[in-house]
Amino acid sequence: MLANPDGTTSVNLDTGEGDKFKRRDFKLANLKAVVNKWQTFMMDNGGWNALYMENHDQSRTVTRYASDETPELRITSSKMLATQLALQSGTVFVYQGQELAQVNIPKSWGMDKYKDIESLNHWKEVLEKYPDDIEFQEKTRREYWLKSRDNARTPMQWDGSANAGFCPEGVTPWMDVHEDYREWNVAKQKGDSESPYSYWGKVLALRKSKKDVFVYGDFKMVDMEHPDIFAYARSNVEGNGKALVVANFKNREVDWSVPGAEKKIFSAASVALKNYADGPKGNIEEGVFRMRPFEAFVLMVE
Repeated sequence: MLANPDGTTSVNLDTGEGDKFKRRDFKLANLKAVVNKWQTFMMDNGGWNALYMENHDQSRTVTRYASDETPELRITSSKMLATQLALQSGTVFVYQGQELAQVNIPKSWGMDKYKDIESLNHWKEVLEKYPDDIEFQEKTRREYWLKSRDNARTPMQWDGSANAGFCPEGVTPWMDVHEDYREWNVAKQKGDSESPYSYWGKVLALRKSKKDVFVYGDFKMVDMEHPDIFAYARSNVEGNGKALVVANFKNREVDWSVPGAEKKIFSAASVALKNYADGPKGNIEEGVFRMRPFEAFVLMVE
């Protein structure tokens, strides 16, 4: 559950009322509402945001809010998530492994692999209250896999050596290393210009090069009603530098048109960033796009 700027409670993104491990499907509208509230409140009241979606108490965003079903979707959706987060107003926090598109622990891991006391205590209660309800137990374990704090606490994946380079061979880390560490690690991604690691560098470089827009500029959510598209505009205080950040949170194509005044503003824009090599599909002048699965791009007008 996230708190509102005024201290009252806000909507849950994907957790049940009174129980973190109750099922609630993620809806983009809730994330958009929270982001819009914090961005505008902080700007209107001289505040400053801490921008994060992952930390030691949160599971991996690619698994939780996007897709790790295939390597391609994992890469694309991690870049989308980086785009929508890092170009908002505030200080960006990148949690260890987030820049590699690290994902939640494998579904195949049993409860003996979990270390988080929150999850283990909850599981103990489930077994006591529902000892014979195997279906309920499996549904609950699905929620642990999706939301448990252990998902963000596996050892950092530095390279493809023993223990992912986290500790020397022969030393047992406090928690098992994720099974995908030979393919998803720092050493491998640093040498790949198309990797999530390299893309994070591009996003942060754009943010740094246009600080008047992305760091100190104004913020405006665009198309709040669309169920699949997360879009917002940034502009510097003089109004002569503008950016439109667009992200598709769906694992399918979505047709989207730039609404309202933004359509005219960005009709002569150029593409400053994209997570598909061949760029956005559509017509920038008309503001009409066919967004591919987990596609994201940034349009800029100087």
